[in-house]
Amino acid sequence: MTKFPERSPMLLAAHDQTPCGVVFSLLKRQGGITHRELAGLILSDRPLPSGKSPVDLARERSWLSHNIVHAPAGAIQERYFCDFGTAAVRVIGRLKSRRGKALSAEKIVEMLAGEPGQAMDGALELCHEDARLYRNALVRMAGNEGYAPGERAEAALVLFIAAGCSANVKASVAYAMDYATTSFGRRASTPPTDVLAGAPPMGESAENDLDLGLLRVRDGYVAGNPHWLPRSGGGVEIGSLAMGESDVTDVGAGVSGRHARVWHDEKGGWLVADLGSKNGTVLVSGVDHTRTSLEAGVPMALCPGDELVLAGDTTFVAIEGMPR
Repeated sequence: MTKFPERSPMLLAAHDQTPCGVVFSLLKRQGGITHRELAGLILSDRPLPSGKSPVDLARERSWLSHNIVHAPAGAIQERYFCDFGTAAVRVIGRLKSRRGKALSAEKIVEMLAGEPGQAMDGALELCHEDARLYRNALVRMAGNEGYAPGERAEAALVLFIAAGCSANVKASVAYAMDYATTSFGRRASTPPTDVLAGAPPMGESAENDLDLGLLRVRDGYVAGNPHWLPRSGGGVEIGSLAMGESDVTDVGAGVSGRHARVWHDEKGGWLVADLGSKNGTVLVSGVDHTRTSLEAGVPMALCPGDELVLAGDTTFVAIEGMPR
């Protein structure tokens, strides 16, 4: 993934929002995610030299406000954030899981590519960044007819978060393009003129027809391509010695030979169960980060944005999409 270079702080007037400030304000106003909740989704849990992680420090409102939300553009350290792709998947899970106010993939794209998202253009211009380049990339991701609705939302949100947190448009566009290629198997291309940003092309599969994938995360960064899960059959096993056609063996040494199983149930949802593993399976909610230790053989619902932690050190994030 693209390495973001260090930048000199850019001081703005008090009434002007920084790109990072736009990320927090837009997702609060349009998505109902509080600043503290968003910090838990996009900040890193890796310890800083002080011994505390950015997620820990963000529990102090003054630190979050001074060092992240209202910090001068370019003054925020990259190490404060988790991988931007991981952050986007978590945020989408939160937006889609709001009780009574859930946002569909189309609404997420409309939020980012429509009028509300234009605040990011203005904030980038104030930092003397190329807002036109940002908008061009956003339109290609939001209106790409080769992407499913969920993929459009994910790609657009990756770009939005990367640009907002780094205030570096060129590096953010490169990162988002690389993420799309890695995760969806194809780059964002020029959309046809009759495709509006946020409007799925005719004939596109409905969002509820999307498959579920497991994306490996190492040290907070996306690692490799998604493992797409088949809807039919007995599901997929995850384990160091799993031998089925679609089984997942991309795991650490502490993961059991047959550690966990994920399958699609007859009601249209996805379930996960521990298979009696030695070192356990933890399900982390994409909505509120609640951690649930799975009991052997007891199914639990698995939703996009949730994380599976096997044996304490092998992490997968559940994502939606259309495998190619």
